Amino acid sequence: MATNFDFSSARFKHLNWKFRLRSFLDGKETITKEQAVSHKDCDLGKWLYSEGLEKYKQFEEMHKLEKVHEELHAVIKKVVELKDKHDAAGAEAEYKKVEGISSTIIGYLDSLEHKTAK
Repeated sequence: MATNFDFSSARFKHLNWKFRLRSFLDGKETITKEQAVSHKDCDLGKWLYSEGLEKYKQFEEMHKLEKVHEELHAVIKKVVELKDKHDAAGAEAEYKKVEGISSTIIGYLDSLEHKTAK
């Protein structure tokens, strides 16, 4: 079941989001709540809801990916809100959750890439 989805690009874009969030916390970049909140409007979300979930619905990882990706955006939303309220400590505490969630997302993408390459 060969795929035309670029899993490497998806991983890169996901990790880039994490770096953007770090830059935001460090005052080097701006992120609006609108950019952070929607798990459907980022690149991964657009793929999930346009074709990914339907195309790979037989894989358990796909459904887990959807849930953890939504969770990630909820945490990002909290980070942005806390930073906007000048609560740097709270924003940093929430940001620490991103690392584990991010690793989980990368793991699901790796697994899906492996399974769909067969």
